[in-house]
Amino acid sequence: MKPTLPVYCLVVCMAATLVACERTPPAPVPTAPAPKPTAEPAKPAPPSTTTEPTTESAAKPGEQTEDWVLPGSLGPLTTRLELEARFGKVNLHEETLYGAEGNGSYPVLVVFPDDPRKRLELVQDADNPDAPIQELRVPSPDSLWHDSAGLHTGMTLAELVALNGAPVSFYGLDWDYGGVVQDWHGGKLANAVDASIFRRVALVARKGTGDARLPHGDASFRSDDNGYPTIGKDLVVGQLGISWPHEGED
Repeated sequence: MKPTLPVYCLVVCMAATLVACERTPPAPVPTAPAPKPTAEPAKPAPPSTTTEPTTESAAKPGEQTEDWVLPGSLGPLTTRLELEARFGKVNLHEETLYGAEGNGSYPVLVVFPDDPRKRLELVQDADNPDAPIQELRVPSPDSLWHDSAGLHTGMTLAELVALNGAPVSFYGLDWDYGGVVQDWHGGKLANAVDASIFRRVALVARKGTGDARLPHGDASFRSDDNGYPTIGKDLVVGQLGISWPHEGED
């Protein structure tokens, strides 16, 4: 039996639909957009090695380069302006001292007047403060100042003799010229006639000597005097002076 027309038409339509489905490509699956490239984070700059000067590290006049050697650049013709440039104006002070045995008074220009370890007295002419400096004087037994030979206050008489390479003679203690070395006996510290500088040294009793037997009075004593066996350690340099030959002196 032949199929009826309606059934035939239904078969044809279904076949056409199947063919159409096979020829139609599937719709593409949507994908996420590719991420945009990002720039690498900037590396932090290395820390600066430059140190800014601070107030605390600022050098103070007279302290940062001072070697405490006498006479060094100081001389009889050193001016007040040169002293102010070297030590600082605030570290200079004018004073008046009195001579030995009531021998008048004289002006001194003092460097670092309030610090015993740095104090330096520039002795001036009694009649003319503008005249050349007469002497550089170190008055403290524990001063930082010393001369180029290594002579300094605070050293014992035994150390002084060793530095000199010969005994020394000095006046007894407890009067205006007490303890002043007046003969170096040809040692290395002797003031030669043609020397460019002269040294003046005064000895004092070391602190804590108590009742130690020490030479006193207006008389000369030697450092090797057997009558005073402890003076090598019981006497110390209490004052140091540096001066120059004056015009007309031999």
